[in-house]
Amino acid sequence: MISTFWRIAVQLSRRLYVRVLMIALLSVLSLLVAKLMGPLIPEGLADVIGAKAVDPILQTLSSSMLAVSIFSLTIMTGAFRTASSQWSPRTHVILKDDTTTHSVLASFVGAYLFALMAIVLRSTHFFGEKEIVVLFGFTIGVIVLIVANLILWIAHLEELGSLDKTGNQVQRRAEAAMREIAKRPCYGAQSLNDPETAGSGGRKPVRATRAGYVQQIFQDRLQDSAEAEEVRIYVVARIGAYLQAGEVLAYVEGDADAVAKAVRMAVVIDSSRSFQQDPGFGVLVLTEIASRALSPGINDPQTAIDMVNRLATVLAQADPPDECEAPRLDRVWMVPPDLDGFFRMSFDRIARDAGGMVEVHQAIAEALQALARTAGPTLAELASAGAARCALRAEMELDGDPDLARYRSEKD
Repeated sequence: MISTFWRIAVQLSRRLYVRVLMIALLSVLSLLVAKLMGPLIPEGLADVIGAKAVDPILQTLSSSMLAVSIFSLTIMTGAFRTASSQWSPRTHVILKDDTTTHSVLASFVGAYLFALMAIVLRSTHFFGEKEIVVLFGFTIGVIVLIVANLILWIAHLEELGSLDKTGNQVQRRAEAAMREIAKRPCYGAQSLNDPETAGSGGRKPVRATRAGYVQQIFQDRLQDSAEAEEVRIYVVARIGAYLQAGEVLAYVEGDADAVAKAVRMAVVIDSSRSFQQDPGFGVLVLTEIASRALSPGINDPQTAIDMVNRLATVLAQADPPDECEAPRLDRVWMVPPDLDGFFRMSFDRIARDAGGMVEVHQAIAEALQALARTAGPTLAELASAGAARCALRAEMELDGDPDLARYRSEKD
């Protein structure tokens, strides 16, 4: 249960409005603390340090931070549109989770709320002469925070929405998800290797009540519910798959009605995919960037080659470590990830879209051959099979092309 709460907390921390609300709450608390610390301030200190100058400072902060916040939001939405139109419509998911952008925007909005509320409270004589000294100190601290975030924001804007930055962010999230399934293929649950047989033996189905993508599965919730009702749950919905309303989420061995609601809550279905537990989504986004670069309107094979190399690095993370974590959930079964599907949805598609671009076919061959040489037995076998399929595609695309001989010599 603790891991479930932690996962939810991490996901909420990636929401922009959550960070804004947290900073706004801190702004309000700082004003209350300034009021409470007033009695600790010596008499006459306000005149010595010129604390009454806080009023014009607060006025400047309230007006400037509102303008800066609106301008920054405009930049952020512009970067979203640029990345979506140039690289892939799915890249907005990774940009939406950009914690640096969220932190900077939250600090700007928080500074605006701090100044606005301080001005209101000053007009009601909420702050006495001593409290003004504390308010002055907090205001200086807010200014320092603003300057630091402005510097961070300027540095961040140099790459926001660019191909390198977006590709790096997608690659990091995809690698993290791949390492997780390499270490725990079913996230601690038992492996359901043959989903077709999950409904046998009198097990009863639990069906989806809405259509959408399976974003993630809270396996610990399923385990707790299964233990409480003394049932076994066989989850047949694969993370990243699109389900229609009425399709089976899981089969239950025991009283299915008792855990049906818990199963539907634990299997999160939404209108879009997520990077959280879905390494295939990262593979898909990198593949889409490569395919778009190979379109006739863009014709940028070097970007496709870069994505091919990134995909090879991502898929290399799926190689199981020497010591995999043993399944710890004894009442939950889940479908393991389809590693072969990752190869087919990435390299095979890029080879199809590469057409007669021999340099892209060569990059695919080199990437898959490198994986076959360096990966473990399972991943190496899949890479070799993928290399054979992509080589056949290249032969078909380059048939009769003068570059075919060069491709064969370089591949060999």
